[in-house]
Amino acid sequence: MGDVVLVHGAWHGAWCWDGVVAELRHRGVGVSAVELPFTGFADDVALARARIEAAGSGAVVCAHSYGGVVVNEAVAGLHSVDHILYLAAFVNTGGTSALFDRPLPLLDGIISSGEQSTFDPGYAHDIFYGDSDAKSAAAAARRLRPMVLEASAIVGPALALPSLPSTYVVCTKDHAIPPEVQYTMATRSENVIEWPTDHSPFLTRPGRIADLLATAARHETA
Repeated sequence: MGDVVLVHGAWHGAWCWDGVVAELRHRGVGVSAVELPFTGFADDVALARARIEAAGSGAVVCAHSYGGVVVNEAVAGLHSVDHILYLAAFVNTGGTSALFDRPLPLLDGIISSGEQSTFDPGYAHDIFYGDSDAKSAAAAARRLRPMVLEASAIVGPALALPSLPSTYVVCTKDHAIPPEVQYTMATRSENVIEWPTDHSPFLTRPGRIADLLATAARHETA
């Protein structure tokens, strides 16, 4: 059985996986949640890669949102990863049309200041946490961090994606990344699953995520 490595998205932190970590440990699955430094894309990739390597052979990696482009770069050349689970994740398909030929609500909440960006907490409930109650959404929004967000990492030339088994979870109630964009990015995954959830199912459905990851870690068919 391989260990699971969880890689969060933009402005978030390892805290967002707390429920998933607890569920996986209850199932007897080894797991670690990466805390990206947010000091630049290369730094995020380097830390994620180190944590994935530390997980050893048969690792299963779960990437959420911005974590998708981080993970795709981080696993390049590694032979220890057995499966990638993309959770409403950015997968660079090249060019910008998949993202910008329609409104992208996520952009409304981004506040840029020099190299860094933050996310307006006033937008967080609707954009990120629509399935959570107002109190839980506000608590999560208070934990969002500033980061150096390099747009070229998301909308630049297509990456040579890892030739690894992968599953893409499309969140059909997502207000951050439109579901139709997720379907476009999911075309490179062997398995595509639809969940009627918001952008952050790790808060409201940690057990469901843990089930998928535990199955992959045990090399079973979902």
